[in-house]
Amino acid sequence: MKRAMWLAAACGVAMAAEARGQTITVNWSQDDGVDFAMPQTVANLPGPDGHVTLAEAVIAANNTAGAQTIAFNVPQNVWSTLFGTQVCMFYHSNMHYVSGDDTTIDFTTQTTFTGDTNPNGNEVGLYYAGAPSSIPNLWLAGNRITVKGADRFLGNNFEQRLWVTGNDCRVIGCTTTGLTIRGDFGGGERNLIGGAGVGEGNVFTGAVNILSRAHGNLVKGNVFRWGFRLSGDTLNGTCDNNVFGGATAAEGNVFAGRSTTGQEGLPTGTELEIYHARNTLIQNNKVGTTNDGLARYAGRTGATGIGIGIGAAGTMVMDNIVGGIERTGSNHYQGVRFGVAITVAASASGSVIRGNRIGVAVDGLTPILNVQGITVLSDPNSTPSNTLIDGNVIARNETSGVRILYAGSARVTRNSIRENGGLGIDLDVMGVQANDAMDGDAGPNGLQNYPVLTSATVRGASVEVAGELRSMVSRAYVVELFASSGCDASGYGEGARYLGSVHVTTDGAGIAAITTTVNAVASAGEVLTATATDVATGYTSEFSACVTATTAPCAADFNADGVVDFFDYLDFVSVFADGGAGADFNADTVVDFFDYLDFVAEFASGC
Repeated sequence: MKRAMWLAAACGVAMAAEARGQTITVNWSQDDGVDFAMPQTVANLPGPDGHVTLAEAVIAANNTAGAQTIAFNVPQNVWSTLFGTQVCMFYHSNMHYVSGDDTTIDFTTQTTFTGDTNPNGNEVGLYYAGAPSSIPNLWLAGNRITVKGADRFLGNNFEQRLWVTGNDCRVIGCTTTGLTIRGDFGGGERNLIGGAGVGEGNVFTGAVNILSRAHGNLVKGNVFRWGFRLSGDTLNGTCDNNVFGGATAAEGNVFAGRSTTGQEGLPTGTELEIYHARNTLIQNNKVGTTNDGLARYAGRTGATGIGIGIGAAGTMVMDNIVGGIERTGSNHYQGVRFGVAITVAASASGSVIRGNRIGVAVDGLTPILNVQGITVLSDPNSTPSNTLIDGNVIARNETSGVRILYAGSARVTRNSIRENGGLGIDLDVMGVQANDAMDGDAGPNGLQNYPVLTSATVRGASVEVAGELRSMVSRAYVVELFASSGCDASGYGEGARYLGSVHVTTDGAGIAAITTTVNAVASAGEVLTATATDVATGYTSEFSACVTATTAPCAADFNADGVVDFFDYLDFVSVFADGGAGADFNADTVVDFFDYLDFVAEFASGC
């Protein structure tokens, strides 16, 4: 159902097709000049001064029916500049309010007119030079409006740069500062920020937000250097069905650079934060890394990569790369390390974290360490979060792979958790939690007891595992089994490779025997560990202590000399001919021809 809603949102944006009619050409950068006659339509341009300013072009587009394109052919000798001669800045004391549907503002036409004068971005920017005010430089209030190829929006307006309150609008190919999509003006739906095509993505160096009932927006193919905040609120309502990235790598965004410091030297800042939002999809993005996902971003990052915050419901985080989220505090926090790849906050619900690479590059191997992998939080007054952490690679983090705190809860299943500095799964305080009788203690994930493995025997392409789980009485559990090349320094976990699972039910004493064979390849000398998940609650334990896998003795080595050869065959045939008990090869208490056939099959396989 969620996927259908996200696809519907995508289709809605795609329907904002380009249907461009008349072109209004701006040729003057002194932007507050408005001198053309009523009714101030395209037909009334230019005014007596012979110039067309951006303010005039916007007014004319708003007052003229049909699709309009605003183009730029401003001679360089009349540019108002801020950054040398690189960027034509339009200084204005009022905001540009675009209400005309199907309007395109194509700043790239200035590049076509004068050439590429700005090696670090585009050629046209806006500067609000009026009295201090929280108004945007440019406000897209109509529907199906496109802004293409803008450079920085600056000025004395408290970073209120570009607002989008219409529906089905597009912002593409910009190298600009901030942007806000707002749903509290009756729109803010199905807008497209960026794109997967060449030149469609934007680079944002300021704050970007989706706020207050803004639904179904698509954000893809962009680079964000100062973070992104998706936030509904309890007064105006949630933001629903917004998408960051998409099914292909080209649709993914890059979030890196949101570095701030709080009081007394506390590192802060979140690269992508979600609050009071429902059914958000975050897919195929790179967080904290270079644009190619192969290394840590060279600048400073935030203290959190992806923050699933208060009031977030049904958030899907999948197929992302999250690495390089690490900061060192200063002042009162001197030397203290901070940085969590993904956090799930107290009142978030129904979060799914699946198929991500956390702490490693796109190749799944190269380390891009975070201080911590995933942290699930809660508090005594909140409902358990019921987070699902499924099928991720969580590796090379400085401390824990997955940490669940306070009254937090999460089902942790089928992940590759390896080579972390702390425990693979850590409940409550750092360090291994001891099992307790009847599993009656309380805490994160109910401090679920972990299994105790006693043996792991490799037999070809399968592994026989024995052990037991002591937990609550008469209760169903899933025991998951993992293999690793070596054991954690604690002697417990981690679990580099998922092997399979077995369902067990405890008896009246709270004990369930584990005797199972999983069809998976493991090698003698590898270590096996296990987790237990309560079927009813979804609570997952820490990893069990390690047990070293051994190879099963070869039954066809009948004389036990370590070599399977013709002497074994002769010895078996001799015992079989005498009807000796040692020839009961299939252990059915009867020596018959089936024992002979089974021995020959085993002998032929060479074990």
